[in-house]
Amino acid sequence: MDKEVQRIRKLIERQASKDLKPLLTAYRQSQNRLDGELARLTSKYIEDGVLKISDQQKYSVLINLNRQIVEQAQSLGAVELTETTTILKDAYQESYYRTAYNLDRGLSQTVSFSLLRPEFVSAAVNMPIEGKMFSDRIWDNKEKLVARTRELLERNMIDGTDPKKLARELKNQFGVSAYESTRLVQNEVARCTRQAQDEIYEESGVVDEVMFDATLDNDTSDICEELDGKTFPIDNKPEIPGDTHVGCRSDYIPAVEGWSPTRKFDNEAKKDIDYTSYTKWKESQGI
Repeated sequence: MDKEVQRIRKLIERQASKDLKPLLTAYRQSQNRLDGELARLTSKYIEDGVLKISDQQKYSVLINLNRQIVEQAQSLGAVELTETTTILKDAYQESYYRTAYNLDRGLSQTVSFSLLRPEFVSAAVNMPIEGKMFSDRIWDNKEKLVARTRELLERNMIDGTDPKKLARELKNQFGVSAYESTRLVQNEVARCTRQAQDEIYEESGVVDEVMFDATLDNDTSDICEELDGKTFPIDNKPEIPGDTHVGCRSDYIPAVEGWSPTRKFDNEAKKDIDYTSYTKWKESQGI
């Protein structure tokens, strides 16, 4: 059962990565549009690869570029909101039904669960974490992109930087923002996946406790090492990642009467081994 829980998570993560492609394409398109606008506005002021421009001309160029930055950030935010909403709804539903199937197949008891209603999925996906929904964080990231890009343009205009160098720096800024968007989606997918599993466990009528399961490799955090192998009531457990850390790879495995784990995946050796706690595994590795 523990392997199936991990397999569900990895399956959903892989699908989410594929579904991110339209968003990453939108980032490249927005960057290209801004590059084109930068070239159009500055080409007539370049002499021998150097930007020679008066203060009044700089002001005019910056006004136009700032307008383009805001437009591109708004466009990106809209695309990201649409794509992320779809990804998270799919992740929640996939996790819910696959976990229900996994429980039903692995247990002798009858497992109870309800069919998901669209409004229930939307409420779960849009649940605030630390006072913010994922959509708030999307727009926060776009505001950061606007602020960083605006500061970059103003500084380089004042310094008279070669527009080709400026274009490279703009590309880096868009790359940073795309990475932030990717991390946000990954964290939210993990949240929705675990939230759906918790819902099934609570509905099932057979799962009262869950066991914390950390990843066996050298990147596992101290807090996850400490929690690994411990069981908790389903309604009173450390939350992942709220009580662990951002990007946490740990999971919960349903702990039902008469069950105990027998196998665990060694992420360093890339193979299944006899079940062991992280602490004992680390000792065996001489870490």
